[in-house]
Amino acid sequence: MSRPRKPSTPIIRLAHPLAFAAFLRHIGAPVERHMRRQGLPTLCDDTNAFVPLNRAWSFFDATAQHEDVMLGWHVGRFVGVNNLNHKLLRRLENSPTLYQALRKLVQMISSEASHLQIGIRERNQDILFYTCYKGKRDAAGYLTSQGYQLEAYLHLIRHFLGAHWVPTEIGIESPASSPVVESHFPGARILAGQEAGYLVVPRSCLHVAAPRTNSGDVGKVDLPLASSFDYVDTLRSLLRSYMADGYVSEQQAASMLDTSVRTLTRRLSDHGLTYGALIDEVRFNAAREMLQTSEMKIVDVARSVGFEDHSDFSRMFRRIGGLTPREYVQASQSD
Repeated sequence: MSRPRKPSTPIIRLAHPLAFAAFLRHIGAPVERHMRRQGLPTLCDDTNAFVPLNRAWSFFDATAQHEDVMLGWHVGRFVGVNNLNHKLLRRLENSPTLYQALRKLVQMISSEASHLQIGIRERNQDILFYTCYKGKRDAAGYLTSQGYQLEAYLHLIRHFLGAHWVPTEIGIESPASSPVVESHFPGARILAGQEAGYLVVPRSCLHVAAPRTNSGDVGKVDLPLASSFDYVDTLRSLLRSYMADGYVSEQQAASMLDTSVRTLTRRLSDHGLTYGALIDEVRFNAAREMLQTSEMKIVDVARSVGFEDHSDFSRMFRRIGGLTPREYVQASQSD
């Protein structure tokens, strides 16, 4: 039995473009205009949704050129200072030491993007926490993305070692450092032109435990691993992200996967699917989830999954679920 083919289109969790969007709003930049120009959804606020990696990087690159060439580093610092990763931090606190937390972090970050290589390299006196996308260094927005990652990872480590801790050494893939990077890391040795971005942590720090934040069980959050997606998983995740902006045509879907409509149709056929059946499945599942877990009006749920006409939404829902959205809500309340 043949193994499913991996998708060739890299994807990334929407949380990362949204982190850039939060910072851009903070400085008064026209966020939605930048996102639309780079083909990103503007109405989806689900941080666990996915978008094409190249569109996210194009967004990073365009906004960096327009606002600040060191934007990635600023966003990473903004993310850390504003503690936007508090749920992640609380999960890492369950680790007995920083070393175990970093090992757990490597596993967790694998859910953030496909094609991302991240890990720990063991050395005699320290460890090297690295991140890279092999063969992507010259892609527009790549270096901006790496600056953002390194700053964000630094703040996670500082949760264990203190707000003013600085790595002994920092590696970047950029061919040259900059005064901004050097000012962010006073006292650190910064090496440009490396094979990956990395932070060096001395072994003498690895035994440190995290200070506990406000107690309370955050529960286990099971995130889908982008690296394990097959072709259909990737397409489902992208369609879910773009639905709120309106119906996603087959041509638009093919463009997101950097392929032709003909190829898209053939690949779906290999899985026993048509595009119409797949997008109806995605819209139905998203609508059912919203009707179960929120108090949104049915007409608002319809818009959130790309339906302008409420009656069209009801027909789709009944065709797949066997009852109308209103009947479904009533049945759920009875249960």
